[in-house]
Amino acid sequence: MHFESRLLDLLKLTPGHMILQPFGGKAEYGIRLDMDMGVSPDIIADAHYLPFRDNTFDLVILDPPYSDKLAKDMYKAEPPKFKLYSKEAVRVLKNGGYLVMYHFLAMPSIRGTRIVYRIFMETRKWHRLRCVHIHKKDNCLAMGIRGQSIMELP
Repeated sequence: MHFESRLLDLLKLTPGHMILQPFGGKAEYGIRLDMDMGVSPDIIADAHYLPFRDNTFDLVILDPPYSDKLAKDMYKAEPPKFKLYSKEAVRVLKNGGYLVMYHFLAMPSIRGTRIVYRIFMETRKWHRLRCVHIHKKDNCLAMGIRGQSIMELP
């Protein structure tokens, strides 16, 4: 969709920042991780069990299969488990880093982050909108400390 360059501009990041795409065999930027060798990822691994240290990445982009049926039919894979892969994404994300998730549904909050943007994109006529959820990691939230949260632009 060529949205990634706009996304990096919005978040004031460059391709030189540490970027991970756990479902990103064909992604444009960052480390492309996928279970499908056929898409030539940089690393063959499962997004549910990321092979990286805690607090490594400035940006993690999640673009999972959008339904159990898509996972099975298009990717010949088991349905992704949102709670598990999102927890792993937050784990490897630096404090203050961004977690971006693409989906055609409005997705729930991700523990340890706060939503800073929701962008709804029209990709083609008669197709579902693509929702872009942009979260920012906040260690206070990850530790369960509650306080006032403000919506801030990066």
